[in-house]
Amino acid sequence: MKKLIVIALLALMNGVSHAASSVLVWPIFQVIEADQHGSALWLENRGGQPVRLQIRVLAWQQQDYRDRYADQREVVASPPFATIPPQQRQLVRLIRTGAPPQESEQAYRIILDEIPDADVPVAKNSAGLRLQMRYVLPLFLDGQGIWTQTRSDVRRDPTTASQPQLHWQWVTQQGKTVLRIRNTGKVHARLSQVFWGREPDASKATFTLAKGFLGYVLAGQSMQFPLPPGKPAPSGGTLYARLTDNGPAVALSP
Repeated sequence: MKKLIVIALLALMNGVSHAASSVLVWPIFQVIEADQHGSALWLENRGGQPVRLQIRVLAWQQQDYRDRYADQREVVASPPFATIPPQQRQLVRLIRTGAPPQESEQAYRIILDEIPDADVPVAKNSAGLRLQMRYVLPLFLDGQGIWTQTRSDVRRDPTTASQPQLHWQWVTQQGKTVLRIRNTGKVHARLSQVFWGREPDASKATFTLAKGFLGYVLAGQSMQFPLPPGKPAPSGGTLYARLTDNGPAVALSP
């Protein structure tokens, strides 16, 4: 089970460094399938001071090749606010309020905003910096017959998992070349280790766009990714990408 540790270096106030907060969040890939009413999100405070968080769930779409978020009522977080004492955990339930989507996948973003401590005094006529941390996680609602993550309570053949259908092309905009990827499938694509080559081996790549995580392309939507500055678009070879952290690189269709 993957976990996300976020170290938040908080406020330098009046030349004094306040305690840093360390929040552990898991699982970081949240999915609610058609036969499930919700999922569990765990928050753990590994720091020495209490941490206060606001938890929201926003609808997630990709329009004009940008991520767009909006208020929604299909999924709620309970509780929507949490104060986590040092070295303690908090369970947050993500609850689907209506019927599952019809043979499709709906995308959401879980937004966890750290609420600054109002009890920390701010001296007059002093320059200070207070950093408010934000944690952003994906959440997907799956329709009947759609699944992307393994479950301990369900036996199923990994080869039957729902897959994105990805197609790419080069596009020139204002003199700059970008990689445009369209997903015509029913589920999202999480792209990492994106490279060109003659075989699906990143160590033999002729051009590497991203060694790690590149971005998401949601179901039925498109995104574009710029090339590194000063690098021309590669010619020849096949575009490969990992769709899962532990899976093999797969070829994308031009």
